[in-house]
Parts: sequence; structure tokens; C-alpha cells
Amino acid sequence: MKLWAAIITGLSELVAHKLRSFLTMLGVIFGIASVISMVSIGAGARQEALEQIKLMGINVIQVNRRSLTGDLAIEAQRSSPQGVTYGDAEAIKTLYGGAERVVPVCRVFGEVRQDGRAVSAKVFGTMPDYRPVNRIELATGRFLDGGDVERRASVCVIGSDVKRAAFLTEDPVGQRLRIGSEDFEVVGVMGERAVQSGRSTFALPDTNDAIFIPITVAMDSFQIYVEQAIPVDFPGFLRLFTKLFDKPPLEERPVTRIIVQVTDENETWEAARVVERILERRHQSIPDFEIVIPAELLRQSQQTQRIFNIVMGAIASISLLVGGIGIMNIMLATVTQRKREIGIRRCIGASQADITRQFLLEALVITSIGGLLGIVLGVEMARLISDYAGWRTIVSGQAIALSLLVAIVTGLIFGLYPAMRAASIQPMEALRAE
Repeated sequence: MKLWAAIITGLSELVAHKLRSFLTMLGVIFGIASVISMVSIGAGARQEALEQIKLMGINVIQVNRRSLTGDLAIEAQRSSPQGVTYGDAEAIKTLYGGAERVVPVCRVFGEVRQDGRAVSAKVFGTMPDYRPVNRIELATGRFLDGGDVERRASVCVIGSDVKRAAFLTEDPVGQRLRIGSEDFEVVGVMGERAVQSGRSTFALPDTNDAIFIPITVAMDSFQIYVEQAIPVDFPGFLRLFTKLFDKPPLEERPVTRIIVQVTDENETWEAARVVERILERRHQSIPDFEIVIPAELLRQSQQTQRIFNIVMGAIASISLLVGGIGIMNIMLATVTQRKREIGIRRCIGASQADITRQFLLEALVITSIGGLLGIVLGVEMARLISDYAGWRTIVSGQAIALSLLVAIVTGLIFGLYPAMRAASIQPMEALRAE
């Protein structure tokens, strides 16, 4: 009963001084809202990263082309003129026994048209193993097979966006699509893939606007999309001009990326070192490639997220500190204003513990209500961030419980001194106060 009476008294004080009480709560409200939004953004980013890692595979290594400039580019033209090549993929497959799948991928230049209409799409040459490595689901038809690659068949698999742009509501399987100067038969349509925004660290492939053709056809009939800079001098220009017309052997032709899927996911880092050593020997130590390990990217992303959480936690702590100081200041002023009340209660039998409990509970009432309002504001902020910024946010019960606990602890810490100050006032001194 004493506890409930103290809570009622605290609420009465809040109602009696509405504006003062609200201004006192502001620091707690914004601090708790910051905690909620920070934790929800962090949880959303972590979930997004985990989902992309699941799609990409924790046992996957990517070998990407790296653009070189200056002296390195000149040296690369002498020692490793093609950069990452189809032969590199074959060498990895031959020399590294722990590779379950090795998939070269090359992006090619090729205008896509359907019935004379231009269709926006990216064209890639690849192999059948590309589908299991990248967890591609098919809406209709089939993916590329080994026979398509061997006989250099003019077939293609298209993404969902390409299907809508080129064929509208028609079934594209069996129909023809013109890529460059050749007609390709559509043999399959990939299912729509939910692609995350550009905040992500991971290079998860967007297959919605992609077209996949056999890699042998891509290398024979199209110009490879190469982003490596070539020195602007006459020999360099001559080499570039010659490349457009002189087709080197298949093993020497450039590819955009090589995807290596490791049999044992626990050997991913060791596999990356082996692949790096193989390529260093083949490229004569020219750094015209980079190895990307999704699992390592996840670790780096989580480390960055931890730093973000620390910064946001510091900001929220400053807000709570300011709010706590405000609560202490108001409670000290309240003690001065209510000296006579304290004296009367002491004279009719209230102990120092009763006075301490009364003022401490009043501080807790202020911070608890501020914490609840901060939780409501934080949840709404998380929703607005998700709706307008496009960031995934996850508000968990643990975050809400943590925020409410922080509010209560703030009330205890900053309300304890004013409560002890009130309890230390002597009854006769309090009764003489005006």
C-alpha cells in the first residue's frame, strides 16, 4: 500500500506540473528513442547481411578483375595482357582439388532487341554450374546445360525484368531474342530475385535484368566487357585495336569473374590462399585480380556495425546523461519546494526510508513514463527509416526491454541523491520553511 501510495503521489506531482515534467522527460525520451532506432537498424543490417551470405554461400570465393593504372598497367600489358582469363578458371579446377565448382563468367557487349524494340539488359556468358552456385530458381523452362556450351548453341536464359520488357505477358520459352547480330532461342526464365539496396557490402548478383548465354558463344561472337585501363600510347592502342578482330585461344580470353565453390566451408580461407598462389604464378605477380570471400565480408560488415553501434550508443548515452541531470535538478528543486510536506510527514511518523522511497519512486515514475514515450518514438522512427530511407529495421522485444531497463536505471541513479537529500532534512527545520 505504501508503494502504491508513493506511485500515486508521484503521478499527482507530474500532473500538477505538466510542462515541467514533460521538459524533464525530453532527455530520457530522445535517449531511449535513439537506443531503439540504433538497435533496430543494427538488427536489420545484420539480418540483411546474413540473408545475402546464405544466398551467396559461405563456401564461395570470387576472383574479380582489377583495373590497373600507371606503371602497373604498362607492366600488366607485357606480363598478363588479358587479366583474369578462362585459362585461370581451368587452372584452378585442375590444380586445386578442394574446388567443388569453378565457374567463369564474362559480361559482353550486345544490344538486346525484340521485334525491333530495344530491351535494357546485361548479357553474360557462363556455364551450367552458375545456377547452383548462385541459388537461381527458374520460373519456367530450363537453365543452360553442358550440351549448349559444347556445341555453342544460340540459346539464352532471361531474368524476370527482361521477360516483362521483351515479352510482356507472353510465355517467352521457345521464342527468339536478338542479341547483337544473332538470334537466340529463350530456353528458360529465372524467378524474380529480391535484390537489396546499395548499402550492402556483398556483390550478390542481380539476375532480374540479366541474360545468360553459353560462355563459348559469348567468347566467340561478342566483345568482352573489360574495365581495365590500357595506356594511351600507339602500341597500347594497336593492341586494343588488334583485340577486337584477333581472337586468341579460348584459354587466353578474358573473363569478368571466376566463382569458386569450395567443398568444405571450413576450408574457405585456406582455399582463397591456394587460389591466390595459383593466380600469382600464372600472372607473374601482377595484381590484376582480387579475391573476395563473402564470409570475410560478413565479418568486416559486422565489425563496422559494431563501431556504428558504439557511436550511436555514445550519442544515446549523452542524451540520457543530459536527461538524468535534468531529472536530478528538478528533483532537488522539488525537495526545496516541499520541505514543509516532508516535515509534516516526518512528524506524523514517516521514517527516512519512507521519504527516500517517496522521492526515488517519483524519479522512477518520470523516467519510466519518459522511457515508454521514448519506446513509442523509437519504434515510429524505425518505421519511418524503413519506409523512407529503404533501410531494413527490426524492432525486437529485447531492444524494448533493454530500453525500459535503461530508463529505470537512469531514474535510480539520478533520483537517489535528491531522495537521500530529502530524507536528511530535519523535521523542525522543514516545518519552519515557508
